Amino acid sequence: METREILLVSIVIMYIVVAYLFSRLGKFREIGTQRLFLISLFLTPVIGLAFFLSSSHIKMKPYTEQRFKCDECGYVFSEDHEFCPFCEKEGKKMELHPVNMFMT
Repeated sequence: METREILLVSIVIMYIVVAYLFSRLGKFREIGTQRLFLISLFLTPVIGLAFFLSSSHIKMKPYTEQRFKCDECGYVFSEDHEFCPFCEKEGKKMELHPVNMFMT
């Protein structure tokens, strides 16, 4: 191979590597890694940067889990008990009530 061909092949490989490495930044953005890679590959990394900067961060989706709360001490348990273990040590028999708590 001639030096021009080697130079051209190495430039193309570098271009693909730069587009790939840049696309890894899209992991925590709404645009995602695959879409950012394709944009950077076919429309240049400069256009990919514009799309990256205009994309917002991924928001955490809250969900609820059922927990069990003591009204006396206010402690929240992940498992259901017949009575609150902390209040039971003090001689009180307080029932636990189910509550839905937001988790992230």
